[in-house]
Amino acid sequence: MHSSSPRVSVGIPVYNGENYLEEAMRSVLAQSFDDLELIVSDNASTDRTPEIVGDLAASDPRVRCLRNERNLGAAPNYNRAWAAARGTYFKWLAHDDRMLPGYLEATVAALEAAPDAVLCNTVVEYIDGAGRHIGVYDSGLRSADRRSPAERFAAMILRSHSCVDFFGLVRRSAMENSLLHGPFHGADRAFLAQMALRGRLIQLDRPLVQMREHESRYTRRHASLVERMRWHDASRAGRLVFPTWRLYAEYVKMVRQEPLPVGERLRCWSVLARWWFVNWNAVRAGVDIAAVAAPRLVGFAERVKTRMFGAAPGHLHQPHSH
Repeated sequence: MHSSSPRVSVGIPVYNGENYLEEAMRSVLAQSFDDLELIVSDNASTDRTPEIVGDLAASDPRVRCLRNERNLGAAPNYNRAWAAARGTYFKWLAHDDRMLPGYLEATVAALEAAPDAVLCNTVVEYIDGAGRHIGVYDSGLRSADRRSPAERFAAMILRSHSCVDFFGLVRRSAMENSLLHGPFHGADRAFLAQMALRGRLIQLDRPLVQMREHESRYTRRHASLVERMRWHDASRAGRLVFPTWRLYAEYVKMVRQEPLPVGERLRCWSVLARWWFVNWNAVRAGVDIAAVAAPRLVGFAERVKTRMFGAAPGHLHQPHSH
């Protein structure tokens, strides 16, 4: 018998996810670590999503169903799943991704063994729309497995990496009064930076989670700043958006507000000064401003960068031979 408060909560936010949702849900319910609850937050889907969730909920009491009366946008829906969670540990799972059976057992054990760690994830296997292997991605999260908050912060904001670790297993107490999923492009990066200021981030070498690369992914379907804003938060649609500036402002705010030793805070300010000179951040900030007059400029700039310098880490477009 499990207690009324499960050890782990997994939240799946979804909108019109009939294509892959059942696979994602079953990957949670098949975990070798079974003291869990699965919270599916349906953002007013109009496809078969409610039926899929209802059928699995009827067969497994660990499934909890939430449904919004209207589409709130991704950020509020992600955060609603978190707010409903009761577990000591929490993980978001995208509706088109899936976990291998040992994921929770391994990541829970790692966090139990490291009280000063706040997040744990494994390296990621990328799969295509049909579930076929594409490649394995190492985000370099282990570079944030350090005792110094400033070193962890630098590891998360100065390196080029895909923010797959936003979907890691997180100590729920560390998420209290945090950004959670912010309503802006780059919110996953800001969340990881804040977690890095709060504790060590652990990476396991075995790829126990599978992320799906397909043409309907968020960054494929939403090229302009306005489209991305609408996707993140429907209530903010139509507002001027400067995501690079917003991201930097969030970094500044967290360095000011997190309870850091004086020396570590000063080192974090130095990290923020360096941020402008890495990963094209100054250029991105300029594109944000220019995109007010040319909304499609962001997508165009990203395509040009990809052609000239290759895809960003973790964004694998073509299947690899294996």
